[in-house]
Amino acid sequence: MRKTRLNRGQARPLAMVVLGALAFVATPMALAGAPSSAESCLGCHGADGISNDPDTPTISGASDFFIENQLFLFQDEERPCVADLFAKVDDAPAADHCAVVADWSEDTIVEVAAHYAEQPFQPADQSWDAARAQAGAAIHEDSCARCHADSGSDPADDAGILAGQWKPYLVRTMTDFRESRREQPATMEREMQALSDADIEALAAYYASQGQ
Repeated sequence: MRKTRLNRGQARPLAMVVLGALAFVATPMALAGAPSSAESCLGCHGADGISNDPDTPTISGASDFFIENQLFLFQDEERPCVADLFAKVDDAPAADHCAVVADWSEDTIVEVAAHYAEQPFQPADQSWDAARAQAGAAIHEDSCARCHADSGSDPADDAGILAGQWKPYLVRTMTDFRESRREQPATMEREMQALSDADIEALAAYYASQGQ
């Protein structure tokens, strides 16, 4: 029986940020340890789920429940299949995420999610503006902390990991949520629509400063 999506805690606000644009590229199995079913993910996320590209989220350490939900959403085409801003990966067109997982069984999705959930999260190696990060801390406490505990670093939130995530990815994804380009809970929509561009930049700087 298919696993129910967005049920455990209803995938908290910003729950789709970290896997907001999974970029799948077919590639040979490059690293030991990843299940063969994850072969389509390795081109961008690697066997360990740690991204070296500011446009691609790190997915290691996110909860298996969260990753499963994102894959089911792609499979049901309930999320954008190809992110416009992920036009190329290694100078090749970005893959259609929905097409990649279209024929995956529930067992395959569970296997891939479990693998990446077991990998340790590694914060992105990036700089941030201290003043912006301080402003972002206040916004987080006011608008985000109820659903993103420990500065967005707790996998148990089933909302992905924001702390230490790439800034460009966060800015782009939060902007998409604010502009209603992505489906989101009503409570999240209210919070996101209240954010200015400066607020989003500040939040991204704050999350970048965490987990270092």
